[in-house]
Amino acid sequence: MNCKKCKNKCIKNGFQINAKQRFYCKYCKISLQCTYAYKAYNLSTNYQVYCLLINSCGINDISRILNIARNTVKRRIFLLSKHIRIPLNNTYNESYEIDEMHVKVLGMGKHCYISYAINRKTKAVINFCIGGKSAVQLAKVVNPVLLLHPKRIYTEKLASYKRIIPEHIHKTGKSLTNHIERYHLTLRTHLKCLSRKTICYSKSIKSLEAILRLYFFGHTLNLRG
Repeated sequence: MNCKKCKNKCIKNGFQINAKQRFYCKYCKISLQCTYAYKAYNLSTNYQVYCLLINSCGINDISRILNIARNTVKRRIFLLSKHIRIPLNNTYNESYEIDEMHVKVLGMGKHCYISYAINRKTKAVINFCIGGKSAVQLAKVVNPVLLLHPKRIYTEKLASYKRIIPEHIHKTGKSLTNHIERYHLTLRTHLKCLSRKTICYSKSIKSLEAILRLYFFGHTLNLRG
């Protein structure tokens, strides 16, 4: 057989414990098999995990559908999220909306929020953070927006925003954040761990952050290749 990485000819190298023929590549210096019984080895697994995750499937759902272990699904989600780099934005002098969405995270009590900013025109997410609603926490979202020299920033009447957003570009009001409020509903529809009035929730901040990174910026990954 040919190596799956370098496509060079492999030589036979004994047998696996399951009695399958093992091959060895002299160029890559790795051992491999012709076929694998465990479905997580399929090249399309990462893309399938990503597609199911952002279409209202939880970790247990993905495990059942793809017939792979639950812990494998979790590891794949963490691995994919680590490879994501938040894309650079060059949308200067435009309007943005910033808001918080209440979420349930195990061990975080009743007051945990996802705060994020979107471009009012393109609906692209600029950045996000998970935690409380203090000025220090919200600055993680506001500061990347300020670097884009915004024309306007629309928020609700939260006192923390007044401390970190310049007054001349800051506009407040419930009716001014309609776009991001609608985005909240999309998030709750597409991500199972955010669904309200269900038993679904996130078990840790780390797992919720990995899922959100995949949802917001997963399109930057080349998962089909």
